[in-house]
Amino acid sequence: MKTPERTVVSTRWRWVFGVAGGTLLLALVAYFGIGYYIYDLFTTVHPRCGSVYMDGRREFTPSSFKGVYYPENNTDVQPYLVKNFETVEFPARLDGNTISGWFIPSTTASDRVVIVVHGADVCRKNTTVLLSSGMLANNGFNVLSIDLRNHGDSAVVSKRFTAGVTEYKDVLGAFDWLRKKGYAAENIGVLGVSMGASTSINAFGEEPAISALWADSAFADIPTVLDDQLALNGMPLFFADAVLIVARLNGTNMDMDAISPIRSIQKLHGRPVAIVHGSKDEWVNVNSAYRLYDATGKTADLWIIDGTRHAEGMFVYPGEYEKRLAVFFSKALGK
Repeated sequence: MKTPERTVVSTRWRWVFGVAGGTLLLALVAYFGIGYYIYDLFTTVHPRCGSVYMDGRREFTPSSFKGVYYPENNTDVQPYLVKNFETVEFPARLDGNTISGWFIPSTTASDRVVIVVHGADVCRKNTTVLLSSGMLANNGFNVLSIDLRNHGDSAVVSKRFTAGVTEYKDVLGAFDWLRKKGYAAENIGVLGVSMGASTSINAFGEEPAISALWADSAFADIPTVLDDQLALNGMPLFFADAVLIVARLNGTNMDMDAISPIRSIQKLHGRPVAIVHGSKDEWVNVNSAYRLYDATGKTADLWIIDGTRHAEGMFVYPGEYEKRLAVFFSKALGK
């Protein structure tokens, strides 16, 4: 038989546990609610080049664009304007999503070609793509610049990007299209910028026939670049786990165990790789470049561009960037 004292104690503990449980539940709801907010903020994309960043750039083409990247950049791009180009479409490998692109022929006859891949929430009209494409075309390389899924004019599968976990299939689709057009595998390379660089690394690892890779401002894996983005936006790093769990549960296939640049780049099979990064990169910490370099067994070409920010090197040092780019692909392709 319970005494009144024991009944009071039992009731008190039930109240304590109830309050603690409710508080924990509210804390979990808040934690994952904020995680979802951050996930939504970081992964939402705007098809048809619709992001605010692309304001004033949506009409750019290989024959008409300006040398703007950061507001203070005003690079002379006249030497890199290319008159001739055509719009093309092809299916992504594995899932068949329609990928749109520009085929830009070299200014001189060539049987070598480089696939150029843009970053997150921009498109092939972004200046980093157009400038590097012009550099390549001027130096004897055809160019296929593409819009990744959910970007530009390519198929809209969702309103989110998956940081290269699914987009690598679009790069492989570009490679397949070029092979069908008669280009030899040993004459096909890939150049990616920012998320496009990490996506290209994933494609490079999955397709051993791609002959060379130039990766500018790539992240090594999703967890570390998420930490970089949280820090950049002044958000506590302990929300990273919540964001990653939300990503897995939200149906975007962002499974970090499926494919990752830091693992993909180890599948070199003797192929040449160039890793390029700005020492002052605020979006993707330069440590990613060193990690990727180490993962190649320190056999890659590593160029840390002193004093430059995210993907800014080609605008600050266009002459040197063009020279290094041309030398790299001249040695790497057509062996």
